[in-house]
Amino acid sequence: MTVGDVSLVFDTTQPPKPARPAATVLLLRDAPGTHDGSRSLPELQVAVMQRSHQSRFMGGAIVFPGGRVEEGDALDAWKGLHTQADGPWWDAEGGAARVACCREALEEIGILPVSGPPLQVTALATLRAASEKGSEALRTALSASGLQLDLAALVPLSRWVTPEAEQRRFDARFFVTRAPLGQEGAMDEREAIRTFWSAPAALLEQYVSGEVTLFPPTHRTLELLATVSDVESALAMARASTLEIICPQFVLDEGKPTLALPGDSLHAVRERRVPGGTRYVLEGERWVSRNH
Repeated sequence: MTVGDVSLVFDTTQPPKPARPAATVLLLRDAPGTHDGSRSLPELQVAVMQRSHQSRFMGGAIVFPGGRVEEGDALDAWKGLHTQADGPWWDAEGGAARVACCREALEEIGILPVSGPPLQVTALATLRAASEKGSEALRTALSASGLQLDLAALVPLSRWVTPEAEQRRFDARFFVTRAPLGQEGAMDEREAIRTFWSAPAALLEQYVSGEVTLFPPTHRTLELLATVSDVESALAMARASTLEIICPQFVLDEGKPTLALPGDSLHAVRERRVPGGTRYVLEGERWVSRNH
């Protein structure tokens, strides 16, 4: 099945393939927004990238930085090079996912959550170059600079697992964090054609008008962000989330390809796990949110 220029392969006749661990990070900032006549009101913005049209997975789509959790992201290997906190997802898998978030954010959009004073541009470039050589090189560069990944600042938001019928499956943990001061981001020309900051509502409007491509997890996450006005509210929303797995179920409903979310009448799980519409229906080249 092809959606726009992004190939999605659904096959309900085959046993589901294992979902590979992945991680996604929402880097947020409060930017100057509208005026009420006397003062400037902040506008919540999130860092996103548009994937290259040549990408095999989600090519051309607007996404948050993220990717597969690699063996080098194992938490023990990073001992002493990250901050620690209490709360959910602090086991080995959750710790590796947090490291993957930081690594992918650095490699894909040039932003790295670290503790301490703001990173200088040259130091950030050095760390990015090290990361491209592998996890060991990045750890060595962090150690030499006296920096730590600020894993404690990453707040779990949700966990999306690719439908069982999809041939490329991921178990993606989504995290929210305040973007480090002074880091604007820089595009990775291998995986992206642009990197930018945007208000969630603006991206949703562009999606409706057909200007951008959004896949269900990204679309639903932007809908959640659009309900809050600043970073602190977004972090509070994340801390209140259930973190139960959201695994859409692929079905043909009246001949239309449909992704039913937990809580939908077409899904085996009856309890809703995320606010908003309960299904996405393929209409033309877009997955459109619907409530049933």
